Amino acid sequence: MKWFDLADGNEKIKFIFNNELSLEDVELKKLIFNDISSIRLYFIIKNIPKTIPEKWKKREFNALYLTLRCMGIYKSTLRGNSIGFTCSPIINKADDGVQITIDNNNGFYLSCVADIFHIESIEPYLDERWK
Repeated sequence: MKWFDLADGNEKIKFIFNNELSLEDVELKKLIFNDISSIRLYFIIKNIPKTIPEKWKKREFNALYLTLRCMGIYKSTLRGNSIGFTCSPIINKADDGVQITIDNNNGFYLSCVADIFHIESIEPYLDERWK
C-alpha cells in the first residue's frame, strides 16, 4: 500500500503521476493548525515523478509543492520549534483513521491521528535554491 492510498483526493496522484509520488526526503516548508481540529502540512518535493502533466512541461520548475490536510484530529503530539528541514513522513492506517508521523531526529516530532487525510493540492514549484 502506498501512502496516498489512505488519502482522499488520491486520484490526483494516480492520474497525474501514474501512481508514483514518493515522500522520501521532502522538505517540511510550513504547517498550520486550525481551530477545527485540522492541520495543513506543506512540503517541497525534489524527486519529481517521471510522468507529469503535459501543461507542466511548458513551465519552469524543479520541485513539487504538496499540501496535505488532516481533519478531525483526535490524537496529536508536537515537539520542536522550527521547520524547513528534510524528512520522510510516515503515513499509516491507525484505529479508524490515518496517522502521519514526522521525526527529523533533531528535536522536531509531529504525530497526529485524524478521521480524514486529504491531498489538497500538488503544484509545480520553482525553488531558487536549486536553480
